[in-house]
Amino acid sequence: MLRRSLPLYAGLVLLLPYWAFAQQPNADFNVSGTSTVRGWTCSAKGVIAVTAGTGSSQPVPGFAIGVQTATVTVQVKAFVCPNEEMTQHLLETMKPDKFPEIVYRLERYEATGAQTQATGSMTIAGVTQPMSFPVTLKASAQGVQVEGNTRLDMTKFGVEPPVVMLGMLKVGPQIRIEFKGLVAR
Repeated sequence: MLRRSLPLYAGLVLLLPYWAFAQQPNADFNVSGTSTVRGWTCSAKGVIAVTAGTGSSQPVPGFAIGVQTATVTVQVKAFVCPNEEMTQHLLETMKPDKFPEIVYRLERYEATGAQTQATGSMTIAGVTQPMSFPVTLKASAQGVQVEGNTRLDMTKFGVEPPVVMLGMLKVGPQIRIEFKGLVAR
């Protein structure tokens, strides 16, 4: 039995380093907004995973045969705010035990030089909405540098902005998401 299973085990051992590498955070995310008291920014590490195209996709910097799939994933519990109380309010609002990830899935794109308009779907707190935003791609010897940002209204994803201190501090519903990461080719 061990002799027959050996090729399977060897294959799993060879794939393990690739799987572990693919799951490692390779991007920095900042989420910022305003409140009735002050502006705020919380940060997290996440994963940008890209699969090269099949040759029928539009080329973009760093991916000469285009992109077949792209997924951006951030674990909600990975967010850290300037102080523990803000982090706690964010986690209470986002309910990470029920909705552990924020995920963007690319559906299509249009490239003009280094600038690419990404169109796909964003899932936050279990609600999926269409979303488009500009992304800049820059090829380097280490991989492809990916940068982008967008604004969104939290309430469109069913997320009620926090209200604390008996209503004296109210977080605004509009937030900005900025990200920067290095994707291997």
